[in-house]
Amino acid sequence: MSLPHRTLTIAGRALAGLAALSALAAAISCIGDLSKADNATLVVQSWRMYGLFLCAGLFALLAARPEGNGTVWALGIANKTALTLTAAHYMTVGGIAESAKTVSRDGGLTLLLISAYLLCRTGAARRAAAHPGGEVPSGLHP
Repeated sequence: MSLPHRTLTIAGRALAGLAALSALAAAISCIGDLSKADNATLVVQSWRMYGLFLCAGLFALLAARPEGNGTVWALGIANKTALTLTAAHYMTVGGIAESAKTVSRDGGLTLLLISAYLLCRTGAARRAAAHPGGEVPSGLHP
């Protein structure tokens, strides 16, 4: 028995919301890092914090409106994948701070975002198949 399209979409939106909360928590934790940063790392720490706030906002957008934002899904997944692969490479080099933590955190977010995207897309496809011609009854929109 397959899950109803609405259940799939809700699950995908919940995962995107979890990704948004995770990115927001990481961004807030950067505030402390920023206050302790020296002149050599101040710009990098600021950039990191702003990037995490941006990701939190984009993931919240995806949770609120998963359809019609394919480019945002692709950019978010590509960004987290690139960070994970880069950190994995740094782990093989050895001695590079934060690489293992980045692999686990950004790798987890990558899997979370891919899962959310697939759930939302499957839900949308099932909804479209159940209502050919575009007539979707009120209340069925995610």
